[in-house]
Amino acid sequence: MATLQLLKTEPTGLVFSDPAVPGLTIRFRNTSSMKTLNGVSVKNLMAEIICNDANSVTVGGVAAIDPVSIRIRVSGAAESATRIGVLLEALRDQIDNWNSEHFFQGFNPTTAPVVPKAT
Repeated sequence: MATLQLLKTEPTGLVFSDPAVPGLTIRFRNTSSMKTLNGVSVKNLMAEIICNDANSVTVGGVAAIDPVSIRIRVSGAAESATRIGVLLEALRDQIDNWNSEHFFQGFNPTTAPVVPKAT
């Protein structure tokens, strides 16, 4: 494991990288816009974590670089922060199952998602 360093500050967030591995970056992005809920205008907050990596692979006996990208995007009003946290935790706890079922390699998951009911 390597702790990444702050590479740059952008108007909407931060980008981290490792000087020894320039193809690996993690970007934190925050934006907002207005939306209407029951006729009331509220601020909709959008947060993203974007991980990009240049992964070395061998395909057909030839070395290649595979650009890998992982994006987590959350959107909702500040009033939904607690529910968003609950859903993120539920999904986090199930990612290993879906990974072992090869979902990220194109197969459908066999484990159905389990999430707490909204209160």
